[in-house]
Amino acid sequence: MPSPSKPAQASLLGIGIDTGGTFTDIVLFDLAQQRILRKAKTPTTHGNYAVCVGNAFDALALAAQEVAALKRVCLSTTLATNTVAEHKVHPTALLVEPGDIAVPTDLHPRLVLLNSYMSFDAETVRPVSEREVLEKAAPLAAQVEGFAVSGYAATRNPAHERQIAELLKREFGKPVVLGSELTRQLNFMQRALAAALNAGLLAVILEWLRAVKSILKHHGIACPLYIVKGDGSLMEEAEALEQPVQTLFSGPAASLSGGTFLSGESDAVVVDVGGTTTDLGRVSAGRGLLRRGGIRINNRQIAVDGLDMLTFGLGGDSRFRLGPKGSYQFEPQRVLPFCRAADRYPEFSVAALETELSGSWHFGDPDLLELAALDTDRAPAKAAPGEDPGAAAILQALKAGPRRVRTLGLELQLPRFAMILADLVRQRRLVRIALTPTDLFCAEGHAPAFSMEAARHAMALYARMLDTPTGAFETALRETLRRQAVMVLGTFLLDHPELTATGEAMAHLTDLMLPGKNGDSGTRLALDPGCKVVLVGAGAPVLFQGLPSAMERRLTAPLDGDVANAVGAITSEFLLRETVSIEPVKNGGVELFDHEGKTPFPTLEVAQERARSLVRSRLETRARTLGLAHTRIRLHEEVLEEYAEFSRRTRKELVIARVEGILNGMPG
Repeated sequence: MPSPSKPAQASLLGIGIDTGGTFTDIVLFDLAQQRILRKAKTPTTHGNYAVCVGNAFDALALAAQEVAALKRVCLSTTLATNTVAEHKVHPTALLVEPGDIAVPTDLHPRLVLLNSYMSFDAETVRPVSEREVLEKAAPLAAQVEGFAVSGYAATRNPAHERQIAELLKREFGKPVVLGSELTRQLNFMQRALAAALNAGLLAVILEWLRAVKSILKHHGIACPLYIVKGDGSLMEEAEALEQPVQTLFSGPAASLSGGTFLSGESDAVVVDVGGTTTDLGRVSAGRGLLRRGGIRINNRQIAVDGLDMLTFGLGGDSRFRLGPKGSYQFEPQRVLPFCRAADRYPEFSVAALETELSGSWHFGDPDLLELAALDTDRAPAKAAPGEDPGAAAILQALKAGPRRVRTLGLELQLPRFAMILADLVRQRRLVRIALTPTDLFCAEGHAPAFSMEAARHAMALYARMLDTPTGAFETALRETLRRQAVMVLGTFLLDHPELTATGEAMAHLTDLMLPGKNGDSGTRLALDPGCKVVLVGAGAPVLFQGLPSAMERRLTAPLDGDVANAVGAITSEFLLRETVSIEPVKNGGVELFDHEGKTPFPTLEVAQERARSLVRSRLETRARTLGLAHTRIRLHEEVLEEYAEFSRRTRKELVIARVEGILNGMPG
């Protein structure tokens, strides 16, 4: 690649940026030649993303003529995905219009049931009551950062959702997310949960986008800004701010695209290992496969259209814990590795930790070695007004530097200490320092940018705590990672609803794929992916080494795979969808539903012709508004001769015709 001192001469340039849980990647890309000109990788600074994005741009060292040649900046991120995978979603309230649907009380921790509702015929049965909405929402307003609203028939007519949203915004001044704007699926409760999740991600994505825009402004970059959606296509900034849940799988979708581009494989499984998660997806004919019905994170289905991928909470910064019966495991919780701690906290050293523990070892309890520290990018100098006294005490005690969690708890003697500490970590005001796969990789010499001395020393302390020779402990950790990697890849390849990467069934299958504990080399089960497995992300080649032979011979790690997400971001395109449905009316004729309401037509044929025209017109209008070039439109029609009970209150047997249009295009 050209050095930063030799500016690129291309007339059409783009920048791809990916902000992950551990690293922020950036590439300068020649749009005409379709090649990487320069790349950089910097640690992600949670709490102040402007720092890591700024560092990435500084490392890229753009010349003035390169800035002038920029046509677009495209972003991807795993921040939303990681927030869900780590169970750190911000608190929200969910208001629903269930109609005659029985809603379980545990659907959401802050649930409001409204009496108003819209029928499946898209007609108001009981109007929205301003008094009811405000009286029921008011007790929750101070506890949440946003609201979600979902109506049983809102995908047919969203008028009630919009009316409720206006009331909430006017009264409480907090963001409101509508289920009908996220997905057109008919599953009301899944749609409601997706809306609540979206509201809980608003703050995360807003903070990130503000940081990116501030750096772009600092560098005088004024070209259009786009974000990768979970289905692998691009969206504008405004859409990302209104629907941050669409960025779920943004990073994984970009890695799928980037892995395909870099490897040249049109049919493959792409595996991306980051600091927080491992993401897997399948590419067919050069494209990721769309999963209708909802994406999956940690085997949890979320009603948002996206690529058919799986995300598991296993990454370079996953936390080491003892499992059942003394087994080892890495949990889906991102922590700061020991090998990186000294960079963040110069006053910290593993040697000092060993000295502190001298004479007070409790064998078999590795949690004794874990520490907590202020997040140096976020933590305020003093407690905020109204701060929980326990949280304030913890923050004050950590001002001098990292402390062992166990010592801190004994010193403060706070009720609910563990819960308060976990909440501060969720708010990213604290970080936890613990042993991770990154420490193992670093100790083995695979991460030269980090402190090998600190990694090896930490490994030795954990081995001592577990009364195991250091070499044997490292071997056991490597086998633990190999086993977890097989379980993750096997869960994806087998794609069976009863299998999870942490379940007993997958554990048994893994036993059959790996050599026995007695060292026998023969295995009783082979799982062949049947295509190339493309490894991208800095940790993938290390994490997935030493797999069973049927899997290992399929592995390939392309050049520049460490920045595949950023490459995928800049090589992605827009993909616009429009769908309308046509349904019969009892007394004759049909009705066309376009998610804004309904229009009657005398016959199915007339309605289908109108549907084709409407879908094409809307796609072309949106493409012109976005300034897309090289557009392609595909129409798909079907008449479903299937009957379903959509509502006990309205017609029970429906023959549904659908017309769907898809438009692909690149920003001009």
